[in-house]
Amino acid sequence: MRTSEFYESLPAKCCSQCNEPLEELADCYSPTCPKCRGLTFYPLSPVNVARPDTPEP
Repeated sequence: MRTSEFYESLPAKCCSQCNEPLEELADCYSPTCPKCRGLTFYPLSPVNVARPDTPEP
């Protein structure tokens, strides 16, 4: 197994309160998402972000 396959097979990190996926960070994770902590977070990537012009599934 390649190293990249190992990391790609790991489950997504999720918030301990609402269970939403957390933004992938390089070296640390908070167990709670910014929304549950009452913070404004601007993600670095568009992963799991609904665009206003597309309906939710």
